[in-house]
Amino acid sequence: MYLLGILIWVAVVVLLARLAVRRVKNVALRAVLVTLAVPLSFALALADEIIGKFQFDRLCEGAKEVKIYATHPVGEELYTPEGKWREGATFEDRNRLDKIYNSLIKYGEHPQFPELIPAAVPIWKYQQRIYDNTDGRLLAEWTKFGRSGGWIARKGLLGEASHQCEPLLVDQGKLKYQILPFLPKESK
Repeated sequence: MYLLGILIWVAVVVLLARLAVRRVKNVALRAVLVTLAVPLSFALALADEIIGKFQFDRLCEGAKEVKIYATHPVGEELYTPEGKWREGATFEDRNRLDKIYNSLIKYGEHPQFPELIPAAVPIWKYQQRIYDNTDGRLLAEWTKFGRSGGWIARKGLLGEASHQCEPLLVDQGKLKYQILPFLPKESK
């Protein structure tokens, strides 16, 4: 499907380029102009994508940190006695552990709708927060950015062009160890 879109694009550009250079008498110059029209049209059509990528990358540089304000120490309900996070051997175990985890924390986004950053491509800014479900304390917050592709990608010619960036600690799923640290039985 995407290849078909690109082939149609090239055919239309070549046709338009040939129509535009009909009055050029020199055959070699005409061939050069038509040949340059295809890559130039792609460069112009991708300009918003290229500029948007630089803008998005610049924003992502500032979104690499998670601010941790508090922790909620937990024991062997989520950790092994040795202090290793329980993964769950079966589907039921994983569901049980997820329920325990979700009973301790709650995710919140403020504001509820993301902020739209003016850029060459649509970029959304999300302010993510995690609260302690038992007392409502703010445990951690971070900024996450998301973007869709440029004009060509939004028309579906180059496939899925949606991207996001968030701190590595969140992306790798390691934030839970920071906000829910292990508290051995003898420490309680």
